[in-house]
Amino acid sequence: MRSSGADATELSRTIASTATIRLANLPTADLFYTPLEERFERITRLARRALDVPVAAISVMSPKKQWFKSVSGWSVTELPLERSFCQLTLETRGANVISDTQADPRTRNHPLVVGPPRFRFYAGFTLTDSNDLAVGTFCVFDVKPRALTSAEHQCLLDLAALAQRELVDDHLRNAHAALTAKLSIARRESMMDPLTRLWNRRGALMLLESAFRNADRAGIRLGVALIDLDDFKHVNDTHGHQVGDEVLRRIGGRLVRCVRHDDAMCRIGGDEFLLLMVDADATTASAVAERVRSEVTDQPIATRSGTITMTASVGCTIREPGETTSIEDLLDRADRALLKSKGEGRNRVRMLNA
Repeated sequence: MRSSGADATELSRTIASTATIRLANLPTADLFYTPLEERFERITRLARRALDVPVAAISVMSPKKQWFKSVSGWSVTELPLERSFCQLTLETRGANVISDTQADPRTRNHPLVVGPPRFRFYAGFTLTDSNDLAVGTFCVFDVKPRALTSAEHQCLLDLAALAQRELVDDHLRNAHAALTAKLSIARRESMMDPLTRLWNRRGALMLLESAFRNADRAGIRLGVALIDLDDFKHVNDTHGHQVGDEVLRRIGGRLVRCVRHDDAMCRIGGDEFLLLMVDADATTASAVAERVRSEVTDQPIATRSGTITMTASVGCTIREPGETTSIEDLLDRADRALLKSKGEGRNRVRMLNA
């Protein structure tokens, strides 16, 4: 489902007071235009199953827009605040359940009700910081009217509590933190791949630069893996680029799920991904890379053109403590390992050390 970009009917403006949305001074500002993270994806996946809804999301808010840190079941990354259901939740300051959006005067003319995806049910909960300022929402949607049972209402509250802990109370501690803390929202936006919501090539290079400096200070190893989808051109040629994009988006989400918490996954080319692994020796890096390969290979991908089976070739290398290898040299070594993987028949992991 996709959000409509131009609807004749506009939502009447009942925007939450910007005095309660001082996002620029909060840690959650660092979550605008950042890649997928499994700690958030896990909650929205669980919400869809537990509440039996097609869409679940965790979002952060600014005075002008709603940014979806995680959204499951809906291809949208942000909305202007006046086109958002969640502004109503910010005003409610707590749970906000709309059993039938067409029967509620606040939402009956909403663009997402009268136009695609034609939501008929919404339930959201305000996420606040330690000063009780509204910073975002946890929300679920359905395309048919429904009422929450008492057990489902409690489930909504429990999931919202998990989302708030991750969004507000739990600061970023992984490889993403070093990058997000130094960059403006605009810079981060330019370093994100809009299709997969992973860091793009520019973001990957900045992550590597930061990781090199930190590794030299701490005296730890760095692992780098290059992942190439085997014969991906065949998918585009056979099924078209829209299906190819769908495959890339699904695979990007899978890759985030199977790496370690401190690892960073990037999309650096059409069908090529880079994995940065902090404090990983050859055994650990190989094991993570094998999980990545298996995640791509072992489960077919459901698309609008039917089920597609993919395989991946992976090349790994390790930068040892004290090693003076440059970023370019390390990437070249990983690329040679990738070529070795492909040369030996593809769909395998190969390690190449100094």
